[in-house]
Amino acid sequence: MSSKMHDVIVVGAGPIGSYTAYLLAKEGLDVGIFEKNPVIGKDVNCTGIISVECLKKFELPDEIILRQVNSIRAIAPSGHYLRYQSAKPLAYIVNRSLFDQQINKMAVKEGAITHLHAKAEEINITDRAFNIKVKTEEGEQVFSSKVGVIATGFELHSLHKMFRKPANFLFGIQKDVKMEDIRDVEVYFGEKIAPGSFAWVVPTNGASAKIGLIVKKNPADFLKRFIRHPFIAERMRSDVNDVKCSPIPVRRIQKSYAERLVIVGEAAGQVKTTTGGGIYFGMLCSEIAVQSIIKAIRYKDYSENAFYEYEHSWRKRLEPELRAGAMLRRIYSKLSDRQIDFLMDLAKRDGVLPLIQKADFDWHKDVISYLIRHLITKNLFGK
Repeated sequence: MSSKMHDVIVVGAGPIGSYTAYLLAKEGLDVGIFEKNPVIGKDVNCTGIISVECLKKFELPDEIILRQVNSIRAIAPSGHYLRYQSAKPLAYIVNRSLFDQQINKMAVKEGAITHLHAKAEEINITDRAFNIKVKTEEGEQVFSSKVGVIATGFELHSLHKMFRKPANFLFGIQKDVKMEDIRDVEVYFGEKIAPGSFAWVVPTNGASAKIGLIVKKNPADFLKRFIRHPFIAERMRSDVNDVKCSPIPVRRIQKSYAERLVIVGEAAGQVKTTTGGGIYFGMLCSEIAVQSIIKAIRYKDYSENAFYEYEHSWRKRLEPELRAGAMLRRIYSKLSDRQIDFLMDLAKRDGVLPLIQKADFDWHKDVISYLIRHLITKNLFGK
C-alpha cells in the first residue's frame, strides 16, 4: 500500500472542491484533489443557473454558457402568473459538466494534482496528519496531508465518524426533455405540483429544457405528475436523458471544522434554503476556508481552535440568509393553493414586484423579510 504526502488534500472535485484547491495551489501549496468518478462533472444534477456575480468571480470562458436568463415566470396553482422581464441578464444557464471541468482545469494549471477514480473510503486524523485511504484502479493507497478539506457535496456519509450529514434535506429531481415554446425560466407552485416547494422548467439551448422539482418525499411520483400537467405536456415532445435525483440539505451541519479539517459546500449545508442552490454560497465559504488553512500552515497550528475562525466567519456571513430562507419555507409549507393564488395576486398589485425586481439574485433576506411582514399584515392565514 503506497503513501504520498500533500500540504492539503481536497476530497471531491466538484466546483467547490476544485475552487478551494485552485485558491490553495495559487498560494504555492501542494494540493491533491480526490474524485470518486472517472470524469469531472459526471452525473451532475443541477439546473445550471448561475448568477452574473457568481460567474464573474470564476472568470470562466463563454463556451460554458448555454443562454442568458432575462425573464422569469412564476405560475400559481390557478394558472395565473407573474412575469418579470429584465433588459440585463439576471443570470446565466451553464453547462454544469463543462463548468466543473473548467474550474478543475484552473486548479491543475496552478499545480494541483487531480486523482480521478479515487474514492476516499476512510479518513483518519492524528496529531501528525490528515490521512485518507483511497480505493483506485491500482488498489488501495494511503495519502496524507497537513490539512484536509471535505467537499463531497451531500455525500458526507461516514468518512469521519465525528460528523454527520445535514439532518434536514429535500430531494431535487429533474430530467432533460425536448420542449417547444420556452422563452422564460418557469417556476410552478402548488400543493399537487411540489408541496411546500416548487417545480421548474429551465430552457437550455434550442428546443431543450430541464424539467424538475424539489419535494420532501416521493420525488419520482411528483415529477411524473408534473410532466402530465397541461402546461407541460402540451409543449413537451420527447425525453432526452434519464431522471436524476439527489438530496439537497436545508440545514447546516452543527460543526464544519475539527483538528486538521474543514468542510465546505453542500457537505456543510452551505446551501440557499430558498432555491437549494449551493455553488455561490459554497464558493464564498471556500474563500473563507482557504484563509484559515493558509494561516494554520503558516503558524503550524492545526488544532481545532485554529479552524474555529472559519466556522465563525462563514456563519456570520450566511446565517441571516439561511435563517430567513428557513422561516419562509416554514410559512410557505402551510399555505393552501388558494393562499398561494392570493399571494401571487398581491405581488402583482401591492408593491411587492418592484421590491423583487430590485432584489439581488443570490441574497434573499431583505425580500423574505418584506414578504413575511406582508403576509402578517394582510392576514393571509385568515384567507
